[in-house]
Amino acid sequence: MTTIATFTKPEDAHLLRMRLEASGVQAFVQDENLIQLDALYSNAIGGVRVQVADDDVSAVREFLAEDGRGALSEMRLHGN
Repeated sequence: MTTIATFTKPEDAHLLRMRLEASGVQAFVQDENLIQLDALYSNAIGGVRVQVADDDVSAVREFLAEDGRGALSEMRLHGN
């Protein structure tokens, strides 16, 4: 699994997950439960992570680059 983006809020991470799954890529949200316990944990652990299978990373990057809506404002992309 590869982390492709992190968010401060779980809701934003799930929006990206749903967009990816709508395009045919299975995605997972990690660390959302910990951050829901206390929002201050978000900065301490690096945010809520959206992960995809290693084989899907290039397809996800292409999807995000071509997506007319662009990245959500709170998203921090990972990797090149």
